[in-house]
Amino acid sequence: MKPHYLGIRPPDDLQHIPPKYWPHHEYCFYLHDQIGELLVQYEASGAHQWVADAIAKAATEAGRQGELDVLDLLKEAGLTEAVKHVLIGHLVLALTADMLHFLYEGMRCLEKRKFAVAFSLLRKPFKENMLFLAWLLADPEDFLARFEKDNYSSLNGLQPARRQEIFKLAADKLAMKEAFDGNLIEQWVFSKEMENGLEPLWQKATHLITSQGRHLRTEDLNINFIFNDARSDHLYDAAYTMLPYLMLFLVQLSLRAFSEIAHANVATANHLVLVSLCAHENLLSRGPRPSTKFITNALKSMLTCLHCKKPFKFDRPNAMSLFLTERASCAACGLDSPAPLYWLLAQSDLKFIDDQPPSAFDKLMSEIHQKAEDPSTEKLSAEPKPAPAPPPPDRRTKQKPSPT
Repeated sequence: MKPHYLGIRPPDDLQHIPPKYWPHHEYCFYLHDQIGELLVQYEASGAHQWVADAIAKAATEAGRQGELDVLDLLKEAGLTEAVKHVLIGHLVLALTADMLHFLYEGMRCLEKRKFAVAFSLLRKPFKENMLFLAWLLADPEDFLARFEKDNYSSLNGLQPARRQEIFKLAADKLAMKEAFDGNLIEQWVFSKEMENGLEPLWQKATHLITSQGRHLRTEDLNINFIFNDARSDHLYDAAYTMLPYLMLFLVQLSLRAFSEIAHANVATANHLVLVSLCAHENLLSRGPRPSTKFITNALKSMLTCLHCKKPFKFDRPNAMSLFLTERASCAACGLDSPAPLYWLLAQSDLKFIDDQPPSAFDKLMSEIHQKAEDPSTEKLSAEPKPAPAPPPPDRRTKQKPSPT
């Protein structure tokens, strides 16, 4: 794809990045900001606190005093799904917030050519936070069982086959599961033997001397990264071969993990799945763009220039602008115009996500209702009341990067 400034990052922050990678970098930052927006919306909704708030209310009504151990109370009542919802809610929000801190600072360091710091910072969110979020989605019972007992050892040391299984199971639950290869994701992030993988870069950026594997072995008369020529672009080549694909997986993984707490607004989920996939499709230097063509053809009658009324033509740069900034340039008259894609998709019949499966909260409510109908079980005097789903972010103004 030819160099194209999208306006997601300030121009001064891109001056040290090779222009051919501006779209890649801005795409990654856009997805970071979308995950951040999801986090803000879910925290504001209080969805992760519904169960604890209901238990506190029930205890107050029952005249119970002193500190409450919510998990113990739920276990005593036999509400295993409620326990899962409490743990999953807090884990997803905390893992995501922590992940965003490292992603933000890592990508900022790429803007400054601080490569050793950048790859050291990016190592944790992809090797640990992403794995844990995928594990929570793929096999929550296994993760939570390990989390509750001896997690210092039980959540460590996973074998490659198990990691690949986790990523595959998680990918199978995503809206666009056919776009992701769990084995490839695991290899790129963890393999010491993959020549163009990220693990050798993670390790060499973090340690002065490395030895495990032929791609990790420090060369004679060298110490990792300290003699690196900061003017060389070869590390950008390595980074932007893989980071956009991993960020595409991460944003859809995060959306699906948040949906375990409570389902996201359908229009927001539909839009985020669409733009993340279609924008990535347009980052490729060549090849077909089936999703882009499907969308632009379906909305063709509405995607016309405000000045000359001619239909927009969506080459790769113009398509990237449409999907990430909701603006389009007219090839006929040159006018740059707003193109409210979020609104158009919400008003159309186009749908890109299946009916969402039961979330952890749905299973919790089902369990509570079953308990309430069973006269032999101890009952809670209050049950969590679902709050409205998190409202969609305001797409009328451009999202600004949040210094998470």
